[in-house]
Amino acid sequence: MHKKYIITGAPGTGKTSLINELNERGYLCYEEISRKIIKGQQKVNGNKTPWGDVSGFVDLVYTQTIKELTNPVEQNTFIDRGLPDAIAYLNARSLSIPKYLSNFPFDTHYEPIIFLAPPWKEIYTNDPQRPQSFQEAKHIHKHLIEVYQNLSFCIKILPKVTLTKRVDFIRSII
Repeated sequence: MHKKYIITGAPGTGKTSLINELNERGYLCYEEISRKIIKGQQKVNGNKTPWGDVSGFVDLVYTQTIKELTNPVEQNTFIDRGLPDAIAYLNARSLSIPKYLSNFPFDTHYEPIIFLAPPWKEIYTNDPQRPQSFQEAKHIHKHLIEVYQNLSFCIKILPKVTLTKRVDFIRSII
């Protein structure tokens, strides 16, 4: 059976670059749904973003993610953020968790090993879809760890090394 591995981390930790590198090496990878939704919201001057209407944003992320998760895969796959990230973002803002997330069968959709990119000041940058400060990124990181631990995922922290070495680290585990 082919597995879906989550690559997660706070904003600006190198997840997307890592996903792109894995994709270039022939792995099936799913882009970050959150970034697509943020771009769409910015295009229509909407506020369903991680720094605006977080609950509305999570609803959009969930709907799009469910469509992605139902696609059958024929090889090991890497996903730029998983649904547990939505819980972490809600927790970071002390917002309630909708039942569709608190009752979600994560273990039937994701591999129990996840890869977490830690905050890394030297590579952190802002962009239009990532306006959070480095301090905010560290706050989100703390909540990501708590959520994934509470959901019984095995967290593998990605080392702060080159993309090639990060890929080698992942390959040594899967």
